[in-house]
Amino acid sequence: MIKDAKNSCLSEETVNKCRAMIAENEEQNTTAVSGISPVIALGGTLKNQTNGTLTVHDSKLWAGIIVKKYPDPLDRIGLFAQGCVWYKGIKAAVVYTGENSAGVECGWLLAWADSKTKGRKIYAKCGRKSDFDCIDWGHKKDKLKKALPVVRAHDSNTGTSVYATIFGVESAVSTEDAVVGVFTG
Repeated sequence: MIKDAKNSCLSEETVNKCRAMIAENEEQNTTAVSGISPVIALGGTLKNQTNGTLTVHDSKLWAGIIVKKYPDPLDRIGLFAQGCVWYKGIKAAVVYTGENSAGVECGWLLAWADSKTKGRKIYAKCGRKSDFDCIDWGHKKDKLKKALPVVRAHDSNTGTSVYATIFGVESAVSTEDAVVGVFTG
């Protein structure tokens, strides 16, 4: 999974697409973005280890751009990609819902951030689907500020878990990051 995540963000095609989309969103030309402002290209691999299919219930993008959307539905393994100009950072979250092994509707939240000044952080939460019907994104953003680069969340009532990490490699022109998340239950 780590290899899949690295490949999704480290491919030259993804980094170039990221640069072009950033240039378009920043209303700058591609040369200026690639020549002056280093970028963060983030690739993600999400793995569904539940007995069913998961679907995107909600998502939040505080900073950055979507280069490749979250897999929806998430049957087994899916990839996504995001990017940004390095000084702005990436901050995003996705919530998947589906049934756990007991047939109970559950939710799995994964949030991450990468910033040149604040580092890499990842936050997760899981439990009953109703816990994710009215998400307080400000509260999740605060939780993310205090997070570490590795997370394990478990809900004993539903038997659901999320295991995830964010890591990366920096160079003079880009930071290439990967998010890996596993949803169980």
